[in-house]
Amino acid sequence: MLKYLKVENIRSYQDLDIHFKNGVTVISGVNGSGKSSLLEACFTGLFGSRTLTKDFTITDIVRKGATKASILLEFEQNGNVYSMEQVFRNDPESGRASNTRSVLKVNGQIFTDQAKRTYDSILSLLRMDEEAFRNCVYIRQGEIDVLINAKPADRQKMIDDLLQIGKLEDYRERAGSARIGVGRHQRDTERQIKEVKNETAEIESKDPVGSLNRLLTEASQIKEHHADVIKKRDKARSGIDELRSKLGEYEQLTLQKKSISAQILACNSKKTEAFESISNSTSSIQSLRSRINELEQSVFSIKAQMEWDGEVEQMLVHAEKQELVERKKLNDAEQKKALHAQNIENADRTLQQLSSQIKDMDLSLKSNLKKKEDVAAQIEKLKVSLEDAQAEKLHMAGEIESLGFTPKKLSGLEDIIELVQTQQKSLHGDKMKLFARKEEINKRIKKSKQLMDQGKCPTCGQDLHGSAMHETIRSDEEQLASLENELAAITKKEEEFGLKMEQLKQVKAVSKKMEDCDNRIRSSNEIIDMSEKMLQDHASRIDDDSKRSNEAVSHKQEIEATVAQLKEQEQLLLESVSVSFKKHAEALEKLDLAKKAQQKFIESGSKLKDIEKLEERIHSEQEKIGLLEQQIKDGKQRLSEIDKRMGGIDAGSLRSLLQQYEEALGNIEDDIRKLEEKKTEVMKQTGMAEKDIERLSRLQQELRSLQHRSDFLAAVYRDAEELESMYMRIRAELRSRNVGALDALINEIFGFMYSNNAYSHVQLDPDYNLTIFGKDGTPLEPKLLSGGERAIFNLVLRCAIYRLLSMAMNGPAQGSTLPPLIMDEPTVFLDRGHVQQLIRLIDRMRDFGVVQIIIVSHDEALIDSADHLFYVEKDPITNTSSITAR
Repeated sequence: MLKYLKVENIRSYQDLDIHFKNGVTVISGVNGSGKSSLLEACFTGLFGSRTLTKDFTITDIVRKGATKASILLEFEQNGNVYSMEQVFRNDPESGRASNTRSVLKVNGQIFTDQAKRTYDSILSLLRMDEEAFRNCVYIRQGEIDVLINAKPADRQKMIDDLLQIGKLEDYRERAGSARIGVGRHQRDTERQIKEVKNETAEIESKDPVGSLNRLLTEASQIKEHHADVIKKRDKARSGIDELRSKLGEYEQLTLQKKSISAQILACNSKKTEAFESISNSTSSIQSLRSRINELEQSVFSIKAQMEWDGEVEQMLVHAEKQELVERKKLNDAEQKKALHAQNIENADRTLQQLSSQIKDMDLSLKSNLKKKEDVAAQIEKLKVSLEDAQAEKLHMAGEIESLGFTPKKLSGLEDIIELVQTQQKSLHGDKMKLFARKEEINKRIKKSKQLMDQGKCPTCGQDLHGSAMHETIRSDEEQLASLENELAAITKKEEEFGLKMEQLKQVKAVSKKMEDCDNRIRSSNEIIDMSEKMLQDHASRIDDDSKRSNEAVSHKQEIEATVAQLKEQEQLLLESVSVSFKKHAEALEKLDLAKKAQQKFIESGSKLKDIEKLEERIHSEQEKIGLLEQQIKDGKQRLSEIDKRMGGIDAGSLRSLLQQYEEALGNIEDDIRKLEEKKTEVMKQTGMAEKDIERLSRLQQELRSLQHRSDFLAAVYRDAEELESMYMRIRAELRSRNVGALDALINEIFGFMYSNNAYSHVQLDPDYNLTIFGKDGTPLEPKLLSGGERAIFNLVLRCAIYRLLSMAMNGPAQGSTLPPLIMDEPTVFLDRGHVQQLIRLIDRMRDFGVVQIIIVSHDEALIDSADHLFYVEKDPITNTSSITAR
């Protein structure tokens, strides 16, 4: 049972609280006021965003301009109180929205707080999804005849799904898919068995076992022959090695003899070279002693010139110190001169910069004075333009007030225009509905009068004895007059709204001009403020330029006095540099003489060392000559011994015999190669035979495995067939039971509704096809009924399915726990007679145990029969709906 609904920013509801009670609740109001939105809020509160479609998204249910929306729905089931909370977030700029919170509570405690789990919990509680809810509990506006207009297959699926039979079809399809899959595997297995048998027969035709035995015998014979040939090859190689050893010894002795003779010759040559080296070294010693005397005389002359009687090294150190002192004095003088010149150059550069700055400052001062005058003139022009715009704005404000608007109301002008347009569309829609109802009533009155003339009832076609036909015609005529009054009122309202729209368009045009004036005033004020700031800025710059120019002139005079003093000191520094340069040149000359004396002294010492080395070389060459004479003597003795050893060897005979052995070895190796090639071929054939035997064994094992698999798949295939047949049989049995139960319920309600009518009963076949039979037994399709009759028949069918589903869920003994029956505008296009039939059907459903019935309608008859009444209104200014209990 629905208990409580609270919504925020859903469709036209900004804030709504409504408590539902048992009994018949009617929600009434004019078209477009938000009645159906209230039921949609209940539906979306239960199932969340699953109730929406790609053409009707979350953005469409969130109130225009809102960033957050929510639905809180409380309901009771089996003694427990459940609450569903759905929260939505919306970005009006991007047009994107999402379901950010979905919480299910049981007796105040959170049961689940995740959208998918919440949705699954609702399905488990209600035992139906959103589509089943629409087809059974909630009859939406415009969907009352969905079941009757559906194709037989679609109607069959809808009712099967409602009664949970559709799952059996899913199970049957799964079993059928399994059977097809097993059959495919079975055919693959049979194909593999055939392939294995063919390959086995092909291998057996080669007789791999016999071939292996023959090849093993042949391999044994080749092995014995190969061993004999190997022995011959080893014997030939041994003879060749012996002959090569003897020839090698002979050739080695010959080489030794040649080497010793060459060594004796080389020793004689080296002895001659040693005698020549001794002679050359003696001559070089005499030349070196003469050079040393010349160097000593030159050093003595330099020391006398420098007036130095000490060592040469000390004389050089003294000269280097004197040169260093004079060089330092010269560098100091040149640095002072360079620094002084740099100061003069810097002062001149500073003077040039100051002159340039003074010139630039004068130009800047003149420019800023000119800009200051221009900005002052511009400010005066802007003030005149500002006064014109303000005067024009006052004139526009007067026009708006003359049209009945104030500036404060202009902020909601677009919303008012949109609201007026909505009201115009609503009035047009109401007018078209009234025209349709007027035309239907005229047709009904015409038909009633024709039947009156014939003496028959317009509803069932029977005689008029005891009927209230005259009362019905009078009621229709009164209703027709009421419709004429309503049409006149709506036409008048349309004219009023048309005038209002023209007035709003004029206000909008004037408002646009006034907005342009505001923009001009705002822009002028901004430019004036900016120009005044620029004026102050130019005045500040003029003061700064004057001050900086005076400072630059004073600084220039100071720099000019400094330059005059620096030029007077420059001549003294030039004279100091000249004196230091001369003294440094004298010190450099003495340093050069000291370095020459040192070089000659060092050269003299080097020559003495060269004489010592030459004397050592003479002694070494004399010892070398003695060693060479001993080596020559030893070599001659070794030549005599080699000649004795070479006396018993015949090299020619040895080479001839070696050639014979090598030819025999070549023939033997050819035989060995041929035997090994033959052995390799036999081994290759042996391996192939062994692989065939191994493959044959594996194929036989695989064949047994495939045979077992084929037997297993055949058994599984039979099981899948039986399972598919079982699900089909159970579904057929359940459908047959449901068809019988549903047929009985339909006829029970149908008989109650049409007890005094022209119809006898309804027939429902196993495929859920419906047929209506007249009193005379004439069959009639429901689609051929009139609009009102078809709507009532659809309600009968819906209520019968509703009762059957509730009995399946709760059992026939628990009728008091039937869920609420919700209907949205069920009286559309129903005449007064059919509305009375609908009221009887509602009373019948209450008798069956439906505790709560919620109906959205503006029909007076339904409103009068309601236990609880709510009236929905929409504020045309704010476009906000509100609900009140009456």
